Amino acid sequence: MTPARAAAFALAYAVLTIVGRLTAIEGQVVSLVWPGAGAAVLWLLAESPRHVLRVLVPLMAIHGVLVVLTGVVPVLGFFGALSVTVQTALIGLLLRRWCPTMLGAGGTASIRSPRTLVLAGAAAAIGCSAGAVIGTTGLWASGEQVGLLTAVAWFARHVSGVLTVGAVGHLAWEWRTQAIPDRTHGGTTTELVVLWLTSVVATVAVFDQPYPLAFLLIGFAVWSAARFRTFPAALHCLALGAIALVLSLTGHGAFDRIEDPIIEVLVSQAFMLGILLTGLSVGALGDRVDELYATATRARKEAAEQAELLAEMTESMDEGLVVLGPDGSVQRSNRASRRLAHRVSPGLTDADALADLVELLLRPADADPAAVRAELGVGDVVIPLRSGEEIIISVSRTSLTVEGRPGVLLVLGEVTEHRSGLRPLAGFASTAAHDLRGPLSAIRSWLSLAVDDLEDDAEALMPVRRAERAADQMADLIEDLLEHALAESGALRATDVHLGGPGGVLDQAAGLLGPDDRLDVCPDIPPVHADPVAVRQLFGNLIGNAVKYARPGEHAVVTVRAQRAGGRVVIEVEDRGVGVEEEERALIFQRFHRSGAVRAHFRGTGMGLTICQTIVQRHGGTIECLPRPAGAGSVFRFDLPTAESG
Repeated sequence: MTPARAAAFALAYAVLTIVGRLTAIEGQVVSLVWPGAGAAVLWLLAESPRHVLRVLVPLMAIHGVLVVLTGVVPVLGFFGALSVTVQTALIGLLLRRWCPTMLGAGGTASIRSPRTLVLAGAAAAIGCSAGAVIGTTGLWASGEQVGLLTAVAWFARHVSGVLTVGAVGHLAWEWRTQAIPDRTHGGTTTELVVLWLTSVVATVAVFDQPYPLAFLLIGFAVWSAARFRTFPAALHCLALGAIALVLSLTGHGAFDRIEDPIIEVLVSQAFMLGILLTGLSVGALGDRVDELYATATRARKEAAEQAELLAEMTESMDEGLVVLGPDGSVQRSNRASRRLAHRVSPGLTDADALADLVELLLRPADADPAAVRAELGVGDVVIPLRSGEEIIISVSRTSLTVEGRPGVLLVLGEVTEHRSGLRPLAGFASTAAHDLRGPLSAIRSWLSLAVDDLEDDAEALMPVRRAERAADQMADLIEDLLEHALAESGALRATDVHLGGPGGVLDQAAGLLGPDDRLDVCPDIPPVHADPVAVRQLFGNLIGNAVKYARPGEHAVVTVRAQRAGGRVVIEVEDRGVGVEEEERALIFQRFHRSGAVRAHFRGTGMGLTICQTIVQRHGGTIECLPRPAGAGSVFRFDLPTAESG
């Protein structure tokens, strides 16, 4: 804190101390009100926590000197100064611990939240209680008669000073240093002028007659705090309370009928606190409501912007998107899906064309042997056009929630050219494989005979052995190429396929294991709806790889886990083999890719995982190799459509 600012706080406390001493009535050594208590707390909060003595020492000195100069005996002056110093230090400590978001406690806000208001009130009550004990002790030490009312009166005037001057001053501090948002439905300047005039006149009128009607003024506190920001509302409430207190002290109003002046002032201060705390409470709740309203408004705006962006993205996609409601009706679509619908049903409205397209996709013609029912997850659906041509639409289905109810998202892609181009290639691959097997079998047979004849000639046997290995590798390559072509373009005939249990796909794949290898399958593994041949090939490749790439000298251990996730079954195949290097995980699904370490020690064509990826993708899923620590084996995760039977 700068010296000028410290001097301003010291002067403010000195002035308020003199004001408080002016309220001491004849025959009493203590004041009736003590507004300086609030200024002392603000002074401490404005100083760094590391330099609190720069406040507490001059605070104690100013208080002690001024009260002694105004007629207080030195003993009571010392205890009074000690009382104010201790209560100020304790309140500051509690505020910095309990309310770290407050100005002076580490934050930037004032008491404009219900939680902060309650905690600040509790800190003031605890600090002023400690001060009342010390002050009452000082009265006793100076020879004054003390009792419970003495301690209550001391506590009341100090807590009133903290909660009035301190609270309003802290709000003014925030108002000066922070940007305070306006009320969401705030009042106008004209309304503020009307409020002040009406409330001041009403307060004077209420305290200018003897009947106990002061409670009527609470309505002005609510009006002020509900329509205007917290600081001007608190200032208005403080003004009303101060007018009521002054009128009571000058013999006006129902409170003046109380014979004991100390009790009269206590009641007047309680009324002032009630007015102010009502305004602060309503203001804090109003600020919270405004904050929530602003947050909700921003959220709605961001949601609208996100929805607009999403709509633009979906409209620009090449894939068709169709959202179906619980009753199967079309709820939303994008431009690509409508374009496909009009190709199938030209001349119809968007709604009718989309309805026809969905009907064809979900219930393809029985005569189409390549069709897989789209509502079961994925498939290629052949749709005849009026022109006599046919288009092939690849369909993927995902469950989602539409307006709180279950719905379906269909992703459509026209693959006519792609599939049409692959079918001749698949046919060629099948024919080529069949035609190559004959000559290759003959070559392998002759090489086998040559090996038998050259067993005694090691030098001549070596190139023949190399030729035999090359022939075996060519046979594997031909088989893998054929399997890949069939996986990519062959017809999918989906049905419910049991993975676990006797006779299940995994039970059949166990034949790939060696005598000491182990296959662990999780219990109750869900069935899938897919092409059974493709699924057997998928698991055969993954389990076969686990056996092939087992660590030298160790037996293969394969674990298969699965669980449902919406309309899909997520499956993980884990092994304890040589694993996959981190830099290779994104490359192993490419055709013919084999890492240098694997190529050096294991035989293969690099097509097995490519075939697995093709099978999974044709069933609407994805496959990935999960990251694993070096030497911990590998885990392959993929998903397939869940079975109709659940």
